[in-house]
Amino acid sequence: MAVARFAAVAAWVPCRSWGWAAVPFGPHRGLSVLLAQIPQRAPRWLPACRQKTSLSFLNRPDLPNLAYKKLKGKSPGIIFIPGYLSYMNGTKALAIEEFCKSLGHACIRFDYSGVGSSDGNSEESTLGKWRKDVLSIIDDLADGPQILVGSSLGGWLMLHAAIARPEKVVALIGVATAADTLVTKFNQLPVEDSGRKNYISLHSA
Repeated sequence: MAVARFAAVAAWVPCRSWGWAAVPFGPHRGLSVLLAQIPQRAPRWLPACRQKTSLSFLNRPDLPNLAYKKLKGKSPGIIFIPGYLSYMNGTKALAIEEFCKSLGHACIRFDYSGVGSSDGNSEESTLGKWRKDVLSIIDDLADGPQILVGSSLGGWLMLHAAIARPEKVVALIGVATAADTLVTKFNQLPVEDSGRKNYISLHSA
């Protein structure tokens, strides 16, 4: 039920905080429509936004350091959450950043721990660890309200992040969101794999 409530956010642009209009998303609705509702101000920051983003690392004492690229701009910012073993230099991630540049909005793209330029071992990665990665990006890098764009598995992590950080997440956009795939595959495991089920439950929390 909680997931359903947050998923609905993607279909309505919040009016309370910025006075946006409610916008129903259809086949031709999406990020451009959502951001178009924001009143435009003098783009004093625009020259900085046109600069290339440089590779940086988020240092975490007890967790692998995360590689990321952050584009400065106006609020709300956009965080792209990639799919399974996808890199922050993928086609969709780069397209989202270029789109944000064109409108002057902040954007963050990153690699999960164990993936791409981030520290860690991909063989030791779990959904729970990648969920912590997303929350670290929101908590330690993102300024102000954020729109999460989740691709494939990133859509599932996007929903978890929205539930965990409702005060910072103002909208969700799923790209081929794999929100039901994991649950379906989990429930299809045979009884003989009960030990494996317990392992997955523990490491996905």
